[in-house]
Amino acid sequence: MEDINKLIEEDPILALEKLLTGVQSYSIETLLQELKNLMESLSDLDHLVSNQESKKKLFSLFHGLNQHQGLLPYDVKEYVEKVQNFFNDNISNHATSQEVLKKHNQLLDSKTNLMNKLLSAQSTQTHIDNETSIVNAQIHELSLQIDELRKKLADIEKQRDDLKLVVNKCVVQKNKLKVECTEWAQQSKELLSELASSEVNAEEVERARNLAKEGFANLKSLFPIFYGIPKI
Repeated sequence: MEDINKLIEEDPILALEKLLTGVQSYSIETLLQELKNLMESLSDLDHLVSNQESKKKLFSLFHGLNQHQGLLPYDVKEYVEKVQNFFNDNISNHATSQEVLKKHNQLLDSKTNLMNKLLSAQSTQTHIDNETSIVNAQIHELSLQIDELRKKLADIEKQRDDLKLVVNKCVVQKNKLKVECTEWAQQSKELLSELASSEVNAEEVERARNLAKEGFANLKSLFPIFYGIPKI
């Protein structure tokens, strides 16, 4: 009864809740110790934002401490607010950071796909150029034989015409390939522009994450010693 009378004097709202609901609230010292233990148990900030159980426990501790806010010493209250703001900011920014990195990886995949198309196009063009060169050499040789072998003129001319058709086919294929390469080059230009912008964003995200990790380590090291905190 003495404890409840003291609670009525210090925090009448909490005392009323305790009397009416019969819920046993944790002491401020217990809540702070739980918060310290939770922070020290986390390997890094990414572990917290990806672990629903840890986030749930963290917010529960913040809720409990906020209920006792009027009883906290100024330095402890200021520290708790700083920790709460820190985690709220970094948890809310996590989804945005993940989206930036996801888009960056997608752009890298697109670049790889276009690079593969480029290599395939270069290989095809080399094959066409070689085939065209060989056929043109054969045409030249057969044209010389026409003057020397009049009797075989008809057959030779037919062979030459057939080979010219091959050349024309190669030209058509090469022109078609040129159109495709032009389109891919334009896509590459746009992709590289987006990729450059994405790399800047990704670097900013990585820099922010490193700063957050440093800040998290500093918060751990600055955790206050609990002296003179009233117990409920």
